Amino acid sequence: MTTPREQAVAELRRSIDVLPERTRKAMLVGLGSNTVITGAFSGGGDGACPMLAAHRAGGRTSACSFPEAWDRFTGVAGRHIVRPATEYEVQILRREIEASLEPGPTGMFVDVIAEHQAAVQARHREEVAVEARHREEVAAAQQPEQPAEPRRRRIRITGGERIDLAGAIEEHRETARQRRRREAEATGLNWLFEETLVLPEDFEDEPVAGESSRQEFDFEAAESDLLKH
Repeated sequence: MTTPREQAVAELRRSIDVLPERTRKAMLVGLGSNTVITGAFSGGGDGACPMLAAHRAGGRTSACSFPEAWDRFTGVAGRHIVRPATEYEVQILRREIEASLEPGPTGMFVDVIAEHQAAVQARHREEVAVEARHREEVAAAQQPEQPAEPRRRRIRITGGERIDLAGAIEEHRETARQRRRREAEATGLNWLFEETLVLPEDFEDEPVAGESSRQEFDFEAAESDLLKH
C-alpha cells in the first residue's frame, strides 16, 4: 500500500516531468548556488525555492504545478511555514530531476505511452478485421447467381455402378408380361373359361367348312381383361 510520503514523492515527480527540459536543467544548477527553502518563493538573503533558483539560472517558466507539489512534499502546504529545505529533501528533489532528464520515457509517462500504444494496436487490428469482412461481402455480392441445375433422372449408385431405375422398372414390367404369357400357354384355357367366360351354346359344334379349325388366342386382350378384374 502506498504511504502518504510515497504519494507526495510521486506527485512531485509528476510536477517535474511537465516542466520544460531547460527549466529542469536550470533547477539543478540553482540547487547548488542557492539556499533552497520551502513555503515561500523567496526568503532572506540568498534563500530561494527551487522554482526561483531555476529562474535565476535562466530556466524561467510559468503556469506550473511544481511549487504546490514541492510544498506538499516538504509538509508545509497550508501551514504558513517558511523554512530551509533539509538536505534529504534537496537530495530527493535532485534525484527526481536527474531521473526525468534520462533518455527515453520515464515516470508516469511510461504507463501512459504503453497504454496508448496498446490502444492503437488494438484499433488497427479491429480496422483490418472490419476491412477484410467488407471485402468478402463485396466479393460475394458481385458474384453472378448460378442457374439452377435441371432435374435429372433418379440414378442409384450401388457397388460402384450407376443403375437407371426407370429402365430397370420397365424391364421388370416386360419380364412380368412375358412370364404371364408363358404361364397362360402352359396352363391352357379351361381355368380361364370356368372363371371368366360364358361359353356360347354352339361352342362344341364342328367348325363351319372353310373356317379355320383353330382360332388364334389373343393373349394381350385376355391379360387386359384380367387386370380389369
